[in-house]
Amino acid sequence: MNYLQWLTSETPTKFWHDSAIPSEIDEAIKNGATGVTTNPVLTYKTLQAVPEFWQPEVDKIPKDLTPAEHAEALLRMVATYAASKFRDVFDRTGGMQGYALGQLDPSICMDAEKMLAQGLRYASWAPNISVKTPSIKSALPLVEELSSRGIAVCTTVNFSVSQAMAMADAYMRGRKKAEKRGIRPKPLFVVQQGGRLDEYLLEVATDSGIDIDPEVIKNAGNAVCKKVYNTFKQRGIPATVMPAGLRGVHHLTSMAGADMTFSLQARIQRMTVEADPERVCHIDEEIPDSVIKELYKIPEFVRAYEEGALKPEEFTTFGVTQKTMSQFLWTGWVPLENYQKTPTGARWF
Repeated sequence: MNYLQWLTSETPTKFWHDSAIPSEIDEAIKNGATGVTTNPVLTYKTLQAVPEFWQPEVDKIPKDLTPAEHAEALLRMVATYAASKFRDVFDRTGGMQGYALGQLDPSICMDAEKMLAQGLRYASWAPNISVKTPSIKSALPLVEELSSRGIAVCTTVNFSVSQAMAMADAYMRGRKKAEKRGIRPKPLFVVQQGGRLDEYLLEVATDSGIDIDPEVIKNAGNAVCKKVYNTFKQRGIPATVMPAGLRGVHHLTSMAGADMTFSLQARIQRMTVEADPERVCHIDEEIPDSVIKELYKIPEFVRAYEEGALKPEEFTTFGVTQKTMSQFLWTGWVPLENYQKTPTGARWF
């Protein structure tokens, strides 16, 4: 068995496939994937990559939809396909794994009411759709409400301990309401985008002239992720940490053995299998104090690492959060709104 197969069969660690290309999903399943992290960007990428696979379903979409409705229809098409590939996992695990994600329209993510309406539509698509929302202040009532209704939630665009804990607290409030109503709670998946945080902190350090070894900065995302994971365990919070945006094998191996669910791009999966790392669990190994001390030279790392250093109203203005939300909008949702299939191939205009 390869490293991924070992990791998912011999340790508590799970991984979801971070792509919506059908052949890649099938390959990931062979390596032990237990879900798919679909989103607008990945939806558009699969439409570009294999337009002939999707075109029969695209042709069924009504022609009189608004651009936003058209984007949602495309997202539904891909998300429900992905969900069908993991329905057996969902059933076998009692709804703890086996999800595909329905990510909300980034342009409405400051409006809790609109997010709730869209989230409820997404949840109706299939039993194993998890509603994916950014980790910002306006999402807190959404996470609580969806959780109270027994709907699985994934909170993304999360780069800090403060964001993770705020989302977890909202989930726990909703979970208690669900239990009171006799509703079985569904999971909360808390994405921690470690690789993106590392890149952002390197940009900040370079621009600010902070004297720090770039190799040290590569530990930042994992340091935040491990702190969230340990805090959840200490406080008895039954939420699943989901490391995502990995940039290298080290992002995975340094947390091997954790009761986490990684989101792995096909590229990272291939890199990991080819590297064939030592099959050892490292989750209980702390990031050295000397490394944390160096990282504290970067004020933005302190804001990410210290619980309470970011207030909920600052979640959306945190530099890396704002940058990522803009990318989701302009490289994912907007292209889906304008997606067309022409004789020369898929394009957007």
